[in-house]
This record gives sequence, C-alpha cells and structure tokens, in this order.
Amino acid sequence: KTIFRHDKRVCEDCRVASLDPGVPPTIISNRERVIDAITAYQIRSMMQGVVQRGTAAGKIKLGVPVAGKTGTTNDAKDVWFTGFTSNIVAGCYMGFDTPRPLGKGAFGGSMCAPVFNEFMQKATKKYGGGPFAVPPGGHFIKIDRFTGARLSDDASGPNVVAEYFRDGEDPVFGIVFDGGFAMGANLPLFEEAERTRTVTTSDGNSVTLGGKASFGTVSSGGLY
Repeated sequence: KTIFRHDKRVCEDCRVASLDPGVPPTIISNRERVIDAITAYQIRSMMQGVVQRGTAAGKIKLGVPVAGKTGTTNDAKDVWFTGFTSNIVAGCYMGFDTPRPLGKGAFGGSMCAPVFNEFMQKATKKYGGGPFAVPPGGHFIKIDRFTGARLSDDASGPNVVAEYFRDGEDPVFGIVFDGGFAMGANLPLFEEAERTRTVTTSDGNSVTLGGKASFGTVSSGGLY
C-alpha cells in the first residue's frame, strides 16, 4: 500500500510485471514549467562560461559539456561548486560547523570544483552525457568576449563566444548604457565623483564616463 506518493507523474510501465534490462519505464511529465526555455538556456550558457573561462576554468575536465557556478562567502568561511551535465546534477560544499575562515586561497573554484570534477568523471563514465538541448525560437550571434563587438558567423578563436538570443530581440551593439557599462573595460565598481574615465565601446568609439557606478569589470558576457 502506498502511504505517500511524492512524484505525481504518470508512469505507464510501472504496473507491468517486468521491463527489458536497461529499458527505463515511460514517465509522462505533467509538471509545470517555471522558467521560459530560452531564458533557461541563456542562464545555462552563462554557467557553462564559468567552467570554460571563469572561476572554475581549468578545474573541470569531463569530456562532455558541463555548466556550473562557484561560490565563496566573506572571509572564505564557506565555499561551494554546483554543476551539471545534460543528465547529472551534483554539488560540493565545504565549511566548518562553527563558521571560520577555511584559509588562504580558499575559493569554490580552488577547493570544491576539483571534488566535483573527480566525482563527475566517474559518473559520466557510467552514465554518459551529451550536448545541452537548444530550444526553438532563438539564434546564435558570435561576439568578441573582450570588446562586446558583434562578429561574423564564421569567426573563430579563443575570444569568440556564441551567445543565444531570442528571435526578434537582437542586442544593440556599440552603445554604453547607464553611463557606466563597457564590455571589457577594466573599471572599478565605483568611481570617485571628481574622476572620469574614457572607455572604448564595442563599435570602437570613445566615451567618457562620469563619477558613478560602473558595474565593474565585464569581459565575457558571462556570470563568473
């Protein structure tokens, strides 16, 4: 007798006497989608950038596409890394029961990413992995991750990233928004009121920024 059934999805094959070895039952998903498919894919793309060129770069080598996010609290009292492939999700956390600094050089990328990598190497060897599914309704645009400039479709190289945009919502290139956002500019998070700084926008023009918030350094269009 079932006392409590957490999963409300319909399992058409769960009542049969037996299934062929290695064949999972057919489960019909009736769950509510809580985020738009294209938005979810764009966030996944940002998190894949964390592994490719961000705070976990060089720490995770699985041979299959992987995305994730590092985390480090103030004074490095807690560090973590949570990541996923197309079919496996895993996370690592490190910290003391009574919070205190973990020591010099303690970051999510330096401590937890290697643990995640070791576990996932074994998991993907057993369960495999593959490309992330691209939802319909969008298209890729190649961008220089240091300048934000739009590139040709055949562009290639270490500074080229292909970002996915919703159809009909192409980005506007070569414009500085809010007086302080410039792709690739090495700007401090806040500038003193009497200071100004000249930056180069993605179309090659120079713009002088006033003494206000600059959104810091953004060099790749990713969430790192």
